[in-house]
Amino acid sequence: YLLNLPAKKIAELLKKVKVDFIRKRARGISILVIYLMTLVAAGLIIMKFVPALYRNIVELSLNLPNYAGEIINRIENFEIVKRFGLLEAETIDASATINAFIGKINPDEIGKYAQSVFHMTTGIFSAVIALIASIYMLLDKERITNALIRIIRIFFKKETADNICRYAHRANEIFTSYIYCRLMCSIIMAIACTIALSIMKVKYAVVLGLFIGAMDMIPYFGSIISVVIAEIIILLTGGIWKTVWTTVTLLIMQQIDGNIMAPKIMGMSLDMRPLWIIVAVTVGGSLFGFLGMLLSVPVAAVLQTVAADGI
Repeated sequence: YLLNLPAKKIAELLKKVKVDFIRKRARGISILVIYLMTLVAAGLIIMKFVPALYRNIVELSLNLPNYAGEIINRIENFEIVKRFGLLEAETIDASATINAFIGKINPDEIGKYAQSVFHMTTGIFSAVIALIASIYMLLDKERITNALIRIIRIFFKKETADNICRYAHRANEIFTSYIYCRLMCSIIMAIACTIALSIMKVKYAVVLGLFIGAMDMIPYFGSIISVVIAEIIILLTGGIWKTVWTTVTLLIMQQIDGNIMAPKIMGMSLDMRPLWIIVAVTVGGSLFGFLGMLLSVPVAAVLQTVAADGI
């Protein structure tokens, strides 16, 4: 589903080539090109990005107890906390709670889990089968679509079948536009934030940049959560002034992402009010977790389209 659109765009360009051999085989060549590009990109990520990410994760996990203790000490030094005794033993043992949570995290186990990614062999056969199946699905997508339409028309009346096909087409447009918009914006934000934080010599720049990019997939909530968590870590590892400058930098980048980059990439508005987007993300997250938060907006947009037609 994700590779279909770029393969289609490449095929359209190849069909304009004057060479008959390329023009007649535009579909197959485009699929070959897009899979080679994907494999090369995956290889570069594994060789260059994953080792740095692994080191950042292990180092961060080892330092978590120290960071938690520093947070508690700073909170205890607040005047309001001292005056009202908010963290006294008889009110709440925050230190014990945080240390108990961190105690469940075993850095050695995290290292083993991360290293096992490079030694996995049991899923190779399934990955190869999935790869081959996806290639044939892209090659025969028109035949598959036509077969599904014929099946729908067997079981439903003509008017009902036409409505199902029309809404399926509309849902595909919405999902394609939304997923590509959010995915491209997320990748760009992850790369840009990683580079910016690295230039500013922020500790764990790779982990924080990837985290900010991943959370950018979630409308409204994602950017807020990612910046708050990132700045807490930067405050503990880099001091107050580095926190201020990185906060300003990240906020500017998110404004560019939300107001300029995302509308340009999407090219199609979902025509949803911000309130309904927030409701959709909240409900989707409460029912289906992180995946529900990611897909709640396009699902809500499809339901809004159906409701607007009075069906």
